[in-house]
Amino acid sequence: MDEDETVAVRLIGDLRVVHRGQVVDPRAVGGARCVDVLAYLAVNRNRDIAQDELAGILWPKDRPQSWNAALRGVLSRVRDTMELAHLPAGCVRSRGGNVRLSLPDGLATDIEMLRRLCATTPGSSVTGARRALELTSEPTLIGVGGAWADDVRAEVEQLRRQAFEMDANESLKRGEPTRAIASAEALLILDPLRESAYRAVMAGYMTLGERGQALQAAARCRLALDRELGTAPSAETEALYLRILRADEPAAQAPRPADDVGDYFVGRERELSAVANAVGRADRGRGQFVVVTGEAGSGKTTIALEIMKRARAAGAHVLFGRCSEEAVMPFEPFVEAIGCELDALSPSEIRKWLEVNGTDVLRLVPRVARRMGETVPTRTEGDERVAVMTAVFEWLTSPVRSGPTVLIVDDLQWSSTTTLAVLRYLVHASEQTRLCVIATVRAEYADDTDVRATLSGLTRNSGMHRVHLGGLSLAEVGALVEAEGSTLDPTALHERTDGLPLFVVSLINADQSGSDATFPVSVAESVAQRERLLTPAARGLLRVCSVVGMVSQRLVLRSAVDDLDDVAFADALDELERHRLVVETTSGSEIRLRHPLVQEAVYEGISGRRRAQLHTRVALVTERLGGATAAEDYARLAYHFSRGLDTERRRAADFSRRAGDRAMALGAYEDAVVFYTKATEQLTSRGDSAARCQMLIGLGRAQRKSLDSAFRDTLFEAVAMARRLGDTQLQVAATLANDRPGTLYAHIHHDPDRIDTLLEALHILESAGHADGSAAALLLAQLAIEQVWVADSGALRDLLDQSIELARSSGDKDALIAALFAVLVVLRVPSSADVRESAYTELMGLLDGLPSRRVDPLVLTWVARHQIEYGLVVHARQTRSTLTEARVGRDPELAWMVANVDFGIDLATGRLRRCDENFDALRDVPSSPAVSYSYGRLMGQLFALRTLRGDMGDLVAAASDITERFDVVPTYRACLATAHVDVGNLEAAVELVDWYDRRRIEDIPVDNMWLSTIATIGRVAAQVGNTEVCEIVYDLLAEHTGKTTISWASIFGVVDHHLTELAIALRRFDLAAEHLEGALSEHQKHGFRGWLAETSYLAVLLEARRDGRPSTQAVTRARRLADDVGATAVRRRVDVVATPPD
Repeated sequence: MDEDETVAVRLIGDLRVVHRGQVVDPRAVGGARCVDVLAYLAVNRNRDIAQDELAGILWPKDRPQSWNAALRGVLSRVRDTMELAHLPAGCVRSRGGNVRLSLPDGLATDIEMLRRLCATTPGSSVTGARRALELTSEPTLIGVGGAWADDVRAEVEQLRRQAFEMDANESLKRGEPTRAIASAEALLILDPLRESAYRAVMAGYMTLGERGQALQAAARCRLALDRELGTAPSAETEALYLRILRADEPAAQAPRPADDVGDYFVGRERELSAVANAVGRADRGRGQFVVVTGEAGSGKTTIALEIMKRARAAGAHVLFGRCSEEAVMPFEPFVEAIGCELDALSPSEIRKWLEVNGTDVLRLVPRVARRMGETVPTRTEGDERVAVMTAVFEWLTSPVRSGPTVLIVDDLQWSSTTTLAVLRYLVHASEQTRLCVIATVRAEYADDTDVRATLSGLTRNSGMHRVHLGGLSLAEVGALVEAEGSTLDPTALHERTDGLPLFVVSLINADQSGSDATFPVSVAESVAQRERLLTPAARGLLRVCSVVGMVSQRLVLRSAVDDLDDVAFADALDELERHRLVVETTSGSEIRLRHPLVQEAVYEGISGRRRAQLHTRVALVTERLGGATAAEDYARLAYHFSRGLDTERRRAADFSRRAGDRAMALGAYEDAVVFYTKATEQLTSRGDSAARCQMLIGLGRAQRKSLDSAFRDTLFEAVAMARRLGDTQLQVAATLANDRPGTLYAHIHHDPDRIDTLLEALHILESAGHADGSAAALLLAQLAIEQVWVADSGALRDLLDQSIELARSSGDKDALIAALFAVLVVLRVPSSADVRESAYTELMGLLDGLPSRRVDPLVLTWVARHQIEYGLVVHARQTRSTLTEARVGRDPELAWMVANVDFGIDLATGRLRRCDENFDALRDVPSSPAVSYSYGRLMGQLFALRTLRGDMGDLVAAASDITERFDVVPTYRACLATAHVDVGNLEAAVELVDWYDRRRIEDIPVDNMWLSTIATIGRVAAQVGNTEVCEIVYDLLAEHTGKTTISWASIFGVVDHHLTELAIALRRFDLAAEHLEGALSEHQKHGFRGWLAETSYLAVLLEARRDGRPSTQAVTRARRLADDVGATAVRRRVDVVATPPD
């Protein structure tokens, strides 16, 4: 039986049950608790497990009283998962208080398979080892927590190390030294003190005839053992070292010292001085951002390297990362910069840094985590980009650093949208730190849309500086010619090149090559001339380098040019170095092309068919050397396979999909869109398939996270495909992914297509007998949100009651949070106030156990909005403080909502002057994918502010727009009438109010705007003296005393305040006095200072209407309160009432 067919439960990677072509996700069936229980049962499937033990896994603390019933529900979902995979019904057996998972003969878990593979006999161990490495290419038990899960991960990690060692040793025996070196080096990343791995590297290089590399490996071994353990290598390692020393060196020509043309640095003192000043300002705690621009070949990278050298000499921490054109790796420059810094640290130093800064940075560099034996932080349902951005910022600004930090990002023009987003956050967040970020950009790409948006957005930063590199001066060209001992005339050279450094170097190279060819007229022609002078072997090696990219691993190159023997390879590499086309790094493990223009020129000269062959060869070599076993290499493999031969389209699609998964896990959503799109294009099967549907779901999720409105059509397409395939699991998954609560909070809009898909998904679950799991809970919560403006409040409450009950019974905490959140969004009608307060209390209890940055910022935004309504303004400020720029800055809709929270807090606490100052910023309403009309999104805030401060002239000026929407938004008529009263146009106000009668008022939908709408009608009816309307509204509001009227986050006073005004208009002065006392008490208790002033105005009005004139005390108090908060509209009304008529 094939090994893949024997694995029924996959515990490595995302947990899956696989059987007879079915792949079932237990999370989709029963939520997170279903995953936890199934994983624990699978790991311990050879024994009976007490139900109490399982409960301890699910509820390590605070076990619910009804845990037995909850556990039975989870076990039911586990059985459903097995049955969906067509496994026998008795796989999960409960008996005598114990539970056991049994699999049919011939089936196993992947971890059991891994153990067998790593215990194979010597003759077949290489096959087993390589299969084991493929099995362990992803993290183990993703999303599963607990000490038991950590123990399993540790065992798998140990087996992976064992597989690497087996592969290295057996590869040496089979005469595959390159593969042996790759596996041994991978093992050293995981275990840098494993002597046997160093010996395998040494032996492998000796087999290849590279004695120098073997000696370097021996030196690394000696240094690591001495630094970490204080010991010397073993006798076996010393004996191998002595054999290497005594061996004759190969006859390959020695490489030329690194004093090639282009290694000299001349001039640029003015530019270097500007950068040095920026680093100095950063050292004083004023973060800096320097952009170095110039055309290709102007020396941007060269000056960056000189900056690095000088900054290090001055005591700065220096990190370097580049963006590459050939492979979009998520957060590429930050991965390289942090990874290289970590590589230079000892394990003890790394642990110290991780203790201070946390382990989130290991998400970017999982190979370092493997080296340290650390567990990469598991994925969460929150925004992973926030975790990455915060981790990068905290790493670069860590208190462990003793001086300024300089981060150089080279070739920013090739960066992805995701990388630019992190850069923008980094620069903004570091304004008060000792960080100096330096980015190089080709001038011709500075107008690229994303790059320009980034740079223009950052120019407002006071620490932003631009340094442009022009041509070298005549004196500087002369210095370069003299340094190289060239006989060329500096004046002629300067005139010919305009001082472009790379062109100057190219002409010097051409002169020193001894060629009879005429001088080249461009850098590209110079490269072409030098390429023609190469031997066929060197030319072939150069072309492979250009296909790999700017930087090539030596092992990859050596394996890719398998037509050369070791001596010929060394000779070809030396030849390329002599012609100044490549340079070998100090360690000898990497070969770098001299300049991107060299790579571009050589690559363009390769025919299309030959390029495809070379890309395929490089991909296959990389995969063979272990590149397919590390998630961080998926993007590179996807790049090469996608540009390779058509016969490898299946591999291209697979690695593009894996790269998309990796990008999503890191929060690189825009990059994930690119990868998933390529994956769908590369699938060889053009029709419907489960694989294509899964990729569409991944693409839709990535589009949604990257704020691309195309997500809706993509996921509808996935739903339709799943329906055609008859795959209910995929259909439910696609439906759940098509979620957009952020755009619905204030849009009086619904999406019939989306509602239909939700109802269909619920019907599917019910038909399959799975309508009682967490998936159903999530669908019901989403359905309620989608129907918030079109369904009866009672029906919505029923949906959410079901959602909460299902989430609780399934034990899925994430589903319960989603259901409770939906209550806050949907049930804002007075009759559901108690339900909503209860949901808020329970939700806060769940969130208190989570780090704030792991909570969806949209959830926190709604929490803050409710805290304003409940008068918990201090709590609202605390919640708002967690919504950092990193969390909300990239989403205009969310950022606008958070700005409204800020406005709501200021309005509630009576900071009306600040509200006025900040109101213009709210006018920039983000465009909506749902509706085109945006004025109403600002109406509540404007109306609430102008009720207390200023006047309502803006609303009167917009009368025609408001009038057009009377039939859609019932509150608009009352708002416009109030505005007319405010500006003195009483006749127009009376006409608008007289339209109301009992039937029309009772026909107003009881939705989330009902209470504020009724209060507004009553207020303006009292102002114009329409007692008939006042009577109707009074009766409606009297049932809701103690409630706060609010337009999203903008407070509009407590109901008792509006009852006071109505009672005064109806001349029920005793009732008015009672309501007045309640309103004053509520506004005082909640800290609603602006509305306290407005209620004090009503005290003046009550005395005037009841007693004929207000008391001096009441007037003085009302004026003082109004003046304290800047409530100019309130002060104006007080003055009118307090001033006796002529």
